[in-house]
Amino acid sequence: MALDDEHRRREKGRAVPLEIHLDPPPQRVGAEEFPAVVEPPIADIPEPGPAPGPAEPVAWEHTGHPSGAELLGRAMPGLPADDRVRAALDGRRHVVLGASALDDKERAVRAIVVLVHDHTGHRTLEITLDDGEPAVVTGVTESGAQPGLCPAEIERAVEIAGAHPRVVRRRTADSVPMVLLTSDVEEGDEHYGHRRAYVGFGPPDERLPRVRVIVDLGEERVLGGGGRDE
Repeated sequence: MALDDEHRRREKGRAVPLEIHLDPPPQRVGAEEFPAVVEPPIADIPEPGPAPGPAEPVAWEHTGHPSGAELLGRAMPGLPADDRVRAALDGRRHVVLGASALDDKERAVRAIVVLVHDHTGHRTLEITLDDGEPAVVTGVTESGAQPGLCPAEIERAVEIAGAHPRVVRRRTADSVPMVLLTSDVEEGDEHYGHRRAYVGFGPPDERLPRVRVIVDLGEERVLGGGGRDE
């Protein structure tokens, strides 16, 4: 379009943009694909065999490991028969946490490990037994480790927490308990080594409990939310 024509159009009160025209790109013929080449050429391929017939059943025997309850049942009669176990637990409040098989391929006889927590001494005992008839204690070691709460501890923690006045006052009829083992405090703290459980109560359809307390299972009393006595 000539510039004088554009000028005349603008004088009449309307502006018309310049028309831009681009030629399409040239068409390029793509290169032909090379034919597939197999070196060396495939030859003498056997025909597929007959379809497999019905599978024959195979006899097998379940060889699963015994459960923790079964191992604990084998180990319990041997615990009071050992002088070391009696010396460590006599007169002390304690709870048996559970039992498991020791994975040691070097041993000729399978070993059972029983964990016992001494609430009086704030320690965990690891008792090793040979899985014989009867099971015989072969070692007793102690540590400050805090294994997970066993069902008996959870039940006791809920019982202690549920009787606390603050819980009784705020707990609703549809509340359900939630119990967790609290993390240990630094060495030197008055609660260091104590087995403590966080117990919360709330409706089953709510994620967070409405009332919560901390229970010292060793002293069987409720602590405040921050660990203070109540």
